[in-house]
Amino acid sequence: MVLFKISVAGAVLFVAGLVLLTVAGQYVTVPVQTVQRNDVEQLTQFTVGDITDRSYSLPGGVSAFGSLNVTQLPTNQLGDINFTILDAGNYQKWSSGQQSNSLLSKDEQGQSTFTFTTTTNGPYYFVFDDRASPYKKAVAFSLSYNELSTSYVTDPRVPYIGWGFVAAGLIVLAIGLIRKPPVTWA
Repeated sequence: MVLFKISVAGAVLFVAGLVLLTVAGQYVTVPVQTVQRNDVEQLTQFTVGDITDRSYSLPGGVSAFGSLNVTQLPTNQLGDINFTILDAGNYQKWSSGQQSNSLLSKDEQGQSTFTFTTTTNGPYYFVFDDRASPYKKAVAFSLSYNELSTSYVTDPRVPYIGWGFVAAGLIVLAIGLIRKPPVTWA
């Protein structure tokens, strides 16, 4: 005679493990975040006389970064330039002569990099101001941003749990089938 309750428990664990291995595993997902780099401007070269501005549409809440290399024309020696980044509202204020708040403003000389975080979707203006110098400047400019995206993939740990249930179920089932119940004397 076998131990019926232990055998049934072992069979239930075994079937639960098989269900986890075959069916339930595809419904258990985990979020995976990936950072995707988007190049807005690979490398563009242009000449700055007094003021040059360029606008690019960027999504909100992303980390934007880029580089610029400033050389003085016609000698191609390192030059300096005032570099400012403005959002759409502050660009309108700046262009009409009002006081504006910039996301980034600094004097750049030679080759440098910059980073900033966008606040809203829309155009951002990159202003290159060379009014302080009598020489024109050649600027090599690049702009990119990192976008965080979330996707859901099946949890790779579920098969391990399923195999654990299968193993435990087989062990309990074997104990229930092999072990004999105790004999009670009346």
